Amino acid sequence: MPRSSTTVRRLCTKAELTLFTESLARNVKRLNEKELKSRAVRARKLRDKYRQLASRQEREARGKQSPRGRRAAQGSAATRKKEQIFAESLSRFEKQLASLKSPKPKPTSKKVKKRVASPRTTKGRPTKKKTVKKTKRSTTKATAVKKTIKKKVRVPASAKKATAAAKKARKKASGRTRVEKHLSAQGRRNQARRDSR
Repeated sequence: MPRSSTTVRRLCTKAELTLFTESLARNVKRLNEKELKSRAVRARKLRDKYRQLASRQEREARGKQSPRGRRAAQGSAATRKKEQIFAESLSRFEKQLASLKSPKPKPTSKKVKKRVASPRTTKGRPTKKKTVKKTKRSTTKATAVKKTIKKKVRVPASAKKATAAAKKARKKASGRTRVEKHLSAQGRRNQARRDSR
């Protein structure tokens, strides 16, 4: 590809030149995913256009194809350079797109492995596990422990008051009024109020 900017300016139109400058390393990183996709489509179209044009010019120069204009094309060197310009621009856009799409590696958390205690050995030999025989005494202890667990824990009166107060506060905050009295008594009171008017 012609590296000098003067050569690119000489070969490309104004719109093509802006596309080429956007593909440069310092500018391509500023583009977001949507912009990169649209630039890649334009670069691909221009690359294909100049590829086809160059092959046609080469055929005209060899006399394999009749010229489209008044005279046959003499060569395709400039057109091939333009094809290279947009092929490299396209590859830079696609490379940047791929780097945006690829997920960033998550920082790995160090997992602490639990050490498994090896069986105690005496003189290089593992000791045999002692078998514990269940006795009547051990079973009664186990049942006694279960019974104590099942017993209800007594809540002190102060804790009960605190929970009741919290319940009232929640009810008040909700804005809903609950009917806590008997409906017939409430009906009678309402009727008495209406009668007194």
